[in-house]
Amino acid sequence: LAQVFTCSRENHACSLVIAQRQSRRPSGRWEHSGIMEANLEGMAPTLDALPARTEVAVVTLLGSLCPVTRGHVQGFLEAREVLLGRSELTPEGLECFGQVVGFISLNSDRHVGQKMMQKGQALLDIRTRQHLVKLAIEEYTWLATERREGESLEQLKQRWPQLRFVHFRMNGADDVANHRKWVMSDAQNRFITMGRPGFTEKVVHGMTTDNVDPRHFILGPELPDISSTAVREALGRRDMEALEQLLHPSVAQWCLSKGAYCEPLK
Repeated sequence: LAQVFTCSRENHACSLVIAQRQSRRPSGRWEHSGIMEANLEGMAPTLDALPARTEVAVVTLLGSLCPVTRGHVQGFLEAREVLLGRSELTPEGLECFGQVVGFISLNSDRHVGQKMMQKGQALLDIRTRQHLVKLAIEEYTWLATERREGESLEQLKQRWPQLRFVHFRMNGADDVANHRKWVMSDAQNRFITMGRPGFTEKVVHGMTTDNVDPRHFILGPELPDISSTAVREALGRRDMEALEQLLHPSVAQWCLSKGAYCEPLK
């Protein structure tokens, strides 16, 4: 048995239900219902104003985000600075990008549910997680959600054929180090990685050992270690001081008002 927080389509009301996890593959209705299709309208005015042939970096993040933290959004803000050439970490010889846009996609309920069951914690279903992501990024018109990582790239190319879009997958250094993702990078498969305490050095060593092109695999700054696990623990304690550092105020308010992770699971 797994406990699942669900969010209704109409008003994002949250309820805690008990769901039996089946061994068969679930229907995938959340992933395929269209709720995660990219919304380009927020970034449209900015992209419309760009001169033809402007290069635009497209940063994507795929994750569980159960729930989304300040660290996830900060990764996009730091990536933007690096790619626009406003950081000392901008690689020499990197394209001169005129704009950066970003997209967040979410792992399936099946994938996240398995992880949460192992920890004995409830799952925020994909509709709820998407709602929280939208709360966390609502002040940034250049950020949006998408259904599957990278699928917005084709939508961008079709709508703005006069612009040149370059895709970067964003990861944390822990995930990159565990899977040696720097070896996957090349001119057609580009990455930007945010450092994480205890893992940044491993990534640097791997990049150096394997002679990775820093324009294809960009290493950004080391960010504070903000994990969704720490967020769930802070919610359980209703630790307002900690939550202020970990969550966007609207996300924290929503979680607290709905009781997400605020009671120990029985």
